[in-house]
Formats: sequence, structure tokens, C-alpha cells
Amino acid sequence: MEFLRTRRLRATGLQRASASLDEVIISALLLSGLKNSEFCALTVGDTVIGTGNSVFVVRGPSGRSRTVYIPRRASALVRQYVSDVRPRFVAPGVDPQDQSHALVLNEHRRPYERTGLYRRVVRILTEAGLGDRASVQLLRHTYGYLAYLRTGGNLLFVQRQLGHAHPRITSVYAKLVDESYADLAERIVAGEPRAADVETGVCARRRPQFDCETD
Repeated sequence: MEFLRTRRLRATGLQRASASLDEVIISALLLSGLKNSEFCALTVGDTVIGTGNSVFVVRGPSGRSRTVYIPRRASALVRQYVSDVRPRFVAPGVDPQDQSHALVLNEHRRPYERTGLYRRVVRILTEAGLGDRASVQLLRHTYGYLAYLRTGGNLLFVQRQLGHAHPRITSVYAKLVDESYADLAERIVAGEPRAADVETGVCARRRPQFDCETD
């Protein structure tokens, strides 16, 4: 992403606005793991602008939605884009303050559709030197891997963030992390937790229908 930041800072005028848009697109996809179609469907109100939280609200075709939590720096980029860049791309007669409109607009003042966004992402990543690997899927899978690795292997978090229907799909990221089983076994006794800590820290948080003495 340093490549995108540097290019934005060196550009001027409309080129700078386009470079800022590139940075927002890649950063948002990489730091959220959203699918191409999910990102295209985001409105301004589905972001920190409308929710007040560092999230993307992804709305499915059935009307159901899920909340994807993103780093605060990603939301800061979104705020800056909506404030300083997006108004340049809003069509005449459209209120730039209307949060029901698409978050990401292209230089032709239209919302992105899947093919157009995919091509832009491929172009940006190719220019960054990723060659044949350049794709939206690369950003999504990179997010899945990093989310698993940097949360200590929290598969439930990764599953919910990516919107996977079944944990089997998410478990593929666990296979990409090479960890010593001997080291993992030692972590279990690190700090020697007391029996009382185990009872209050684990059993107390479990669902009522489970019996901590028999499970």
C-alpha cells in the first residue's frame, strides 16, 4: 500500500483524485476481505460515515446483513475520500451528502459494477508488480490469511468477517500457517492458570445448555 500512498502524494489535480480512489479501493478490500460484489454494493451510509463505527455493513440479496469490522485507519481513508475526493465524482444534480448513494464512484461519475471494479483492481495490482497474481481474490485471501494469523487463529472471527457459511471453508487458512505443535502444546500451560480461573473464564461463558462437568 506504500506504493499507492506514494503515487497519490506525487500526483496533482484529477490524477491525484484518481490515485486517492485507487488507494481507497485497494486498502478497503485488503483490510476487510469483502467480495467484489459486496464492495460495489456499499453505500456511504454503510461505512463509518453512516454508522459511526469502523465497519462496513454488507447487505445480502435476501435482505440480511452482516457487519464487517475494519481497522480504524481504513475508516480514516474512507472519511477522507468521502470528504475530499468523492464529491469530484458525484454526478450533477446528485446531493453528495446523500448517504444512500454508492460509496465508490468512477471518473465517469457512475457507481462501479463488478467487471469495472475487477479490471481496475487488476490494473492497480499489476502496476504494483503483482503480475499474474493480480485479482480481487488475492486481496480477499490475503485478508483471510492475515486475519487468522494475527488473531491467534480465531477461525470464528475470520468466518464471520468473510461471511463463510461453514467453518470448513474458513479452515483452509489454518493450513497456510506453519506453527510448531510442540510450541502450541507449551502455550496451554503457560502461566499455569488456576482451577478457579478456568471455571470462571471458560465455563461461565459457555451456553447454559452445556454442563461444564460432563462436556
